[in-house]
Amino acid sequence: MERSLLREKRVWMVGLFFSFCLASNGFAQDIEMPAGSLVPEKAEGIYEVGLGAGIAPEYEGSDDSKGYPLPYLNLRFENDMSLEWIANLMRFNLIPSRTFRLGPIGQYIGERDNVDNKKVDKLDKVDASFMLGGFAGIEVDRFAVSIEAMKDVADGNDGSIVRLRAGYRIPLSSTWMLSINGYTTWADDDYMSAYFGIDGKNSLKSGLKPYDADSGFKDVGITVPLRYNATENWAIMGVAGYKRLIGDAADSPIVEDEGDENQFYGGAFLIYRF
Repeated sequence: MERSLLREKRVWMVGLFFSFCLASNGFAQDIEMPAGSLVPEKAEGIYEVGLGAGIAPEYEGSDDSKGYPLPYLNLRFENDMSLEWIANLMRFNLIPSRTFRLGPIGQYIGERDNVDNKKVDKLDKVDASFMLGGFAGIEVDRFAVSIEAMKDVADGNDGSIVRLRAGYRIPLSSTWMLSINGYTTWADDDYMSAYFGIDGKNSLKSGLKPYDADSGFKDVGITVPLRYNATENWAIMGVAGYKRLIGDAADSPIVEDEGDENQFYGGAFLIYRF
C-alpha cells in the first residue's frame, strides 16, 4: 500500500513538472491527439508519463506547419478515475466506473501572432486562450463516445465550443494497439470571429476582404493513434490526424484565400510506465 502511494506521488510530481514546463513554450492553435485510451487494461492502475514532438498547422486554417513539444501524462487509478494530459488537452474523470466518464476538461490554444503568412500577420493578434469546461462520456468494450463543452477563461478568443467524439480501439497483437477516433466541433460567434472573422479595420490593414463568421460547426476530423508496447515499462506511440474546416470557417478569406481547409497534423511519444 505504501509503495503504491509513493509511486502515485512520484508520477504526479514528475508528470506535472515537465507538463507545466512544456506548456509555457506554447502549443499549436488547435491540435487534436485524443490517445489516452490507447493503453492495455490493468486492474491495479496505470501510471504513465511521456514526452513527444509533433507537427501541426501554425494556426487554425493555416497552410504552414510548425513543430511543437508534446507532453503526455496518463494516470488511471484502481477505482477507474483518471487524469489525462496529452498535447494541449487535459481531462480529469471523477466517476469511479469502467463505463461512465464525467469531469472537468481544459484545452490550451496558443496565440495567433507573428505568423508566416504576411496578410494574416497584419490582422489583430489573438491572445492565447484557455478553454475550460466539462465532459461526459461512456466506454463500452472497445467503443467510446463523449461530449465536451468549454469556454475561454483567459480573454483570448472569448468564445465557447462544443465537441462530439467517438472512438474505437483495435488490439492488433499483444504489443500493438490501434485506435480510430472521429470528432466534430461547434463554435459560437465569439470564437468564430476571433479566428475567422475580418472587420473593416483589419480588412484595410491586411488587404483581405471583410468577413463575418457566425456560429456553427467549424470542423470534422479523424485521428489514428498507433501504440507499440516495447517492454513492460516502455512504449512508443505515433498519432496521425486530419481535420477539415467546414461552414463559415472554411469560407473565411483567412482559410479560403490564404490558407487551407485541409489541416494535417501528427506526433510521436516516448512513454514510461511506473
